[in-house]
Amino acid sequence: MKKILISLGFALFGLQSCDVLDVDPQSFYSENVAYASIENVDFYVKDLYQAFREYSDIEKPVDVYDDGFSDLLKYSWAAIAPGNQVNKFFYYGQGINADGDFRTKWNQAYWHIRELNEFLVDMHNGLASSLDQNKLAIRVAEVRTIRAFVYQELVKRYGGVVLRISEEKVDDHTDRSKARSSEAECWDFIINELDKAAKVLPEQWEDRDGINHVGRITKGAAYGLKARAALYAKRWQDAVDACDEVFKLEKKGVHALLGKNQYNDIFTVPNNKELLLTVNYEKMKLQHSFNLNCCPPYDYKEAGALKDFCGAAMTPTEEYASQFDIKVNGNWQSFTWDNLSQYANGPWTDRDPRFYASILYNGASWIKDRQLQVYVDGHDGIFEFKNDPADDYKRSTTTGYYIRKFIKNDAKINFVDVQSDQFWIEMRIAEVYLIRSEAYARLEKWGEAYIDLNAIRGRVGMPALPQQNVWDSYLTDLEKERICELGMEGHRFFDLVRWGKAVETLNGKRLHGVKITKLPTGTFEYKVVECDTEDRLFPKQYTISPIPTAELVANTLCEQSDLWK
Repeated sequence: MKKILISLGFALFGLQSCDVLDVDPQSFYSENVAYASIENVDFYVKDLYQAFREYSDIEKPVDVYDDGFSDLLKYSWAAIAPGNQVNKFFYYGQGINADGDFRTKWNQAYWHIRELNEFLVDMHNGLASSLDQNKLAIRVAEVRTIRAFVYQELVKRYGGVVLRISEEKVDDHTDRSKARSSEAECWDFIINELDKAAKVLPEQWEDRDGINHVGRITKGAAYGLKARAALYAKRWQDAVDACDEVFKLEKKGVHALLGKNQYNDIFTVPNNKELLLTVNYEKMKLQHSFNLNCCPPYDYKEAGALKDFCGAAMTPTEEYASQFDIKVNGNWQSFTWDNLSQYANGPWTDRDPRFYASILYNGASWIKDRQLQVYVDGHDGIFEFKNDPADDYKRSTTTGYYIRKFIKNDAKINFVDVQSDQFWIEMRIAEVYLIRSEAYARLEKWGEAYIDLNAIRGRVGMPALPQQNVWDSYLTDLEKERICELGMEGHRFFDLVRWGKAVETLNGKRLHGVKITKLPTGTFEYKVVECDTEDRLFPKQYTISPIPTAELVANTLCEQSDLWK
């Protein structure tokens, strides 16, 4: 009889304690125990949610943060991780090839897929046939959604992949050699699986008998993921239709865009109505080190840690910060340092409200109401990136900014045993609005496209954009909105790739920041500076990840992608 491995690291739900199980907690369970009750099945299924953690950027090693491979973030150090991998990648083309790819997700993904398949095969074979079949169908739908999500992440990175999806038997050594399916075939499978699951999943989970279901997949999450998959697959009407299903739930009050005064709650208040799918953490049980890596460095003093111990591994660029508009004399306009003299209240006042939920800047109020000193010789400092190992571990920004989004504003963190428990947002309803807007534009329904685009702007008090009726002009508006709304949530790199703009945006370019100097008068001097020592390299080859050599050797029917042959 097969033994089922179930990890005890299940705090990503804020889950029930082990005493609700029908057995004592342990690492392995027999099939008879795992399927003895719905409660035990829940314990098993919830453990499979660990696949989502694989793609939670705030839990990853900081140098594989997806938006760190775009123009939104700059890594601070030259020779040591975190940061060196990305800088070496952009400067010298190091770190990514078929023999070694520090961004690879291939092996981890197929490990999760095997675990998910084992559950689905067990269900096909009737191992839980004595349980309530309606409840069991929901658990099966959860697992289908997780598997579809993992495949979605694979296809985003590799194009067509090997589909190991049998529910009659789990692939073993006799099934090792299997060809890659086409990208279109993969998207067909993913979209169909998500649609199948969404029809079964509940609109909301109800907590009962002391069991906490926070974080479990809902109908809205599955339809949202389907919409994203359809967008990547260029199935525009399918994307619109999936979004419409999410908006039906919005009309019922299940989900909602949070307004201007609640905008920061999206990222700080667990389980708020904007969220469709999150990865959750818990202090002292399941934590991550995002604060340690990316907070303002003077946080060490509040935490009681050693100086030069925390912060500034990567910071927002000027390319990112300048996307947020500024209000001048009652009128909104694009921000540019060339117009600094027109900004009577300085460069940080009256910006797009989303700026303040995304980026920390000089003078921003932070933990215990201290004001950040992001200037030369200030507590939070700034230094010039030189690509010199001698500057490694200098805990100051090279761009003049720090990350706000996903950073926990919590003086209780001590960076030793108490780390971050901020949740990761895999999907929220704002993305669904932007997906439908883009799909409508692809269908040349420009009016509908701008209704959705302006809904995102309007909820934070930004004025409506005038309608454009050609793709390139619309894309200029969409790109800016996706940066301001979804920046640092893992979309920017893949947006550039799917729009065919990655090479022109990243290759041969240097990122920028602002150097701030405090003058004897108490005023500040601002200078836009380059934060790269040389032009970045990003050939077309980098728009897709190489299939690992180990896979090509083990699976003789699997071929390398054309760009990596």
